[in-house]
Amino acid sequence: MTKILTLIVSDDKKKIEIALNFSKNMRSNGHDVRVLFFGPSEAVLANDASIASKVAELSDKPKACVFVAQQNSIEDKLKDKADLIRAGQYIAESLENGYSIISF
Repeated sequence: MTKILTLIVSDDKKKIEIALNFSKNMRSNGHDVRVLFFGPSEAVLANDASIASKVAELSDKPKACVFVAQQNSIEDKLKDKADLIRAGQYIAESLENGYSIISF
């Protein structure tokens, strides 16, 4: 089983959709997949209903950076769509636990 951290940074909706489809497919093939929205992608998740519905198709809630959410005043919009965490700490912990990062 492969451990993957899908790091979604881009604000390009098509790239985000590719990242979410990739993550969903990898999970369905038995891989351990974490999803983290970080930076510009967080605003897309907060404000785009079609992206939010794709996120809801994942087997568990993705993560998003709490500091980015606070800086952009989107914390309230994100808290139901993602678990707000410290992204840097989460990335480091994922690497320590053997996750490979794939970024979009």
